[in-house]
Amino acid sequence: MPLYRLLYRSDIALSPEAGPFDEQIEAIVASSALANTRDNLSGALIASNGVFIQALEGPLTALETTFERICRDLRHRRVRLIELAAAEERAFPEWRMIRVNNKEDVLQLCSEFGLQGSGRPDALRTSAIIALMRSVLVSNASVATGAGFARHG
Repeated sequence: MPLYRLLYRSDIALSPEAGPFDEQIEAIVASSALANTRDNLSGALIASNGVFIQALEGPLTALETTFERICRDLRHRRVRLIELAAAEERAFPEWRMIRVNNKEDVLQLCSEFGLQGSGRPDALRTSAIIALMRSVLVSNASVATGAGFARHG
């Protein structure tokens, strides 16, 4: 079965009445991990500076269905597809969904690739974004396997 990768960004539109920001993000990660297990998807999420950046990978039909659901989700505003392309292998095979949560690394990644506000990186840099996300996760693997994260398996 062919493998595809989708990368998007959106503005965060979480409700303060729904609880603390980090708790809402962890709930999103947990529910996404369950759905991704069902749909054979894997991926990683950044939630920082008012922006979601998410990479998803798996079968094309499952990616399209998931992205359509994200576009309708009121916790996202101004959803922008950065890239949808065939992939030779998964960049995040260990995780059905995980949050990239090292604040310094996330801020550097956002700054380097113009992902704050309405910025949109060109397609040539998307593989570098994926590589940096994976690098941050692997270097923080002991943190990444803690509560709230689902491992691929």
